[in-house]
Amino acid sequence: MKLYVEDYLPASPSEVWDIFESDEYKERYHEETGDTLHLLERSFEGDVEIQRIRNEPNRELPGVIAKAIGAKKLCFVQENRLDRSTGRMEWTVRLEVLSDLVTVEGVTYCVEDSGGTKRVIDGEIKVAVPVVGGQIERVVVSEFEKSMRRAVDLGLEMIEER
Repeated sequence: MKLYVEDYLPASPSEVWDIFESDEYKERYHEETGDTLHLLERSFEGDVEIQRIRNEPNRELPGVIAKAIGAKKLCFVQENRLDRSTGRMEWTVRLEVLSDLVTVEGVTYCVEDSGGTKRVIDGEIKVAVPVVGGQIERVVVSEFEKSMRRAVDLGLEMIEER
């Protein structure tokens, strides 16, 4: 199932990356959502910054999905590979449950557009779980889209504050 979110932000691509990758952004996101983010690792391969972040959502999954996967929350570790010179971040997500049956990966990129930035998140989720795989995909996509809307709203607030 496709994951796709496109937004316009009234700032340069480098400003958008600076905001979304800042500690202030992450702290404010936690305050608004209750989601807990833990930086597990940060390193560099040349100009590419690599971060592994564990996310524990504040929300519990719907009962049927929680029962099917054996967990009340959809906790995951996300690995980001950000190359600011190209304005692209490749990412993969590994769920803490069903990690061998669920694949989530994609790219986020920022390009200059009409005096601001078009920020695109383009990815895919595949769930190889019989019977409830499609339901799990829909829940993950829904949670992803909600999270991205909150993320962009916060990014816009921070741009306006500058």
